[in-house]
Amino acid sequence: MKTIALVAFDQFTDIDLFLMWDILGRNTGDWHVRILGSSPIVRSAHGLPVSVHGPLSEANSADAVLFVSGKEGIPAALADPDFLPSFELDSRRQRIGSICAGAFILERLGLLLSGRATTHPDARSGLLALGLEPVDQPLVWQGNVATAGGCLAALYLVGWLVESWFDVDKRRATLLPVLPAGQQELYDALIGLSIRQGEVGPHVLKTQNHPAFVD
Repeated sequence: MKTIALVAFDQFTDIDLFLMWDILGRNTGDWHVRILGSSPIVRSAHGLPVSVHGPLSEANSADAVLFVSGKEGIPAALADPDFLPSFELDSRRQRIGSICAGAFILERLGLLLSGRATTHPDARSGLLALGLEPVDQPLVWQGNVATAGGCLAALYLVGWLVESWFDVDKRRATLLPVLPAGQQELYDALIGLSIRQGEVGPHVLKTQNHPAFVD
């Protein structure tokens, strides 16, 4: 049984957390999903209170860690002196991903080794200012680290995670229940294509020893 940690904070983007929670929460046989936060209750950007399942430090032992976004929440989280020190993540044994501005957390944690990432279109200039290459794609990944751009790109991030652990069939079975009626094949093809196109080749690495999917 694998464990997936969804990391949230005050002023998080509602759909980021709830879409991933809903999709992943439908499978209770292959993984267990927990929402983690720096306080017992975090409030979304629209003011909805959410009780978390555990502290941020639990992410360090999870098999996968997915960071949500938040236009106001990300800057506040990064300014919190206790937030980043809570994490001791290891991309050699963990899958690590982000939605939109969550990429700034991955950057601060030193996880964007290729220098390429995607985020919400409004935040691309911020990545550029950090010396990163913002890519206009819904998903960018290398090895066990992925960034997704746009809230609905959670479909691609979850698809990447499941396919990297299992296979294409498991990815399809996981996402099928939430795809629009009459467009399942269209979405499936788009998601599959985006995962393949999102891979960053090893030749662009800034550092060594960052392999493809690793366990």
